[in-house]
Amino acid sequence: MAIYHCTTKTVNRSSGRTAVASMAYRAGEKLEDKRTGLTHDFTRKDGVAHTEIVSNLNIEIDRSQLWNLAEQSENRKDARTAREWVIALPDELDADQRKDLAKAFATALVDRYGVIADLAIHEPSKGGNDKNHHAHIMLTTRKAELDPENNLTLTTKAEIELSNAKRKSLGMGTTQDEIKQIRETWANLANHALERAGIQEKIDHRSYADQNNGLQATIHEGTKVTQLRRKGIDTEISRFNDNVKQQNAQQLDQQKQQKESVLQRGLNRVDQGFDQWQKNQETKRLELERQAEMKRQQELDKQRAEQALRKASQKLSRGGMSL
Repeated sequence: MAIYHCTTKTVNRSSGRTAVASMAYRAGEKLEDKRTGLTHDFTRKDGVAHTEIVSNLNIEIDRSQLWNLAEQSENRKDARTAREWVIALPDELDADQRKDLAKAFATALVDRYGVIADLAIHEPSKGGNDKNHHAHIMLTTRKAELDPENNLTLTTKAEIELSNAKRKSLGMGTTQDEIKQIRETWANLANHALERAGIQEKIDHRSYADQNNGLQATIHEGTKVTQLRRKGIDTEISRFNDNVKQQNAQQLDQQKQQKESVLQRGLNRVDQGFDQWQKNQETKRLELERQAEMKRQQELDKQRAEQALRKASQKLSRGGMSL
């Protein structure tokens, strides 16, 4: 059955992540981070079904150039350099339909914020029976434009990246409200794609409490029952409602776990793999620094030895001449 999953998180320097490394991993490519000097090579990564950069600028955009520019556009040590959306792609659709759907959502984000989206579609992991087709969509946190020479530039922060205080001063809703709207956009796009494919099943972005999903309804308690409840006095109605709520909660938890556990396992493997890679990179970096320090010390010792030898030779020469 189709699983609803649409979440967002940010790429922050404060957490040790960079936009270049994150996109190299998701796209399964080799990218050089010009800010740090590190090269991130994930060309051996399996499961990347499709990658594509989506923008409204009508120019060809290089992935390395894009994410290096995103990094270079930020000066703060704790800067937010990218935003990622992760969506579950319905297994009921074929590969081309999933690609079209993921691109439609990426395009909707680009149109909404004026940014650039980098799309990477991942297949289910090999050796498993899960169906967690999903896509990672990395967005620039700044709006994308072309300068007079037709060069790509990143300008002001996109609206979703603004603080809630700033959004309020501009007459906008909160970031949380914004995310809810995007989650609804994804549900609408996915349901439209399922319908076009002749599939009756739908996904719903709303919480279970807002859905007409067949769960048992509670009885209206009214003023008297509410007043008694506040005083700690149980009634037949309040006890019935509490029992219904408990049963509904258990049923919802079971449904939620069944729908999301498969996808979450796949997403966790992505995060765990990337975190382990970062640890390995740090270990390699420290080892290279240690080797460089040893080499520097050896060179220094060699220079000191040569200087001492020259001084000894000069002293012998002066002693020989005096004789």
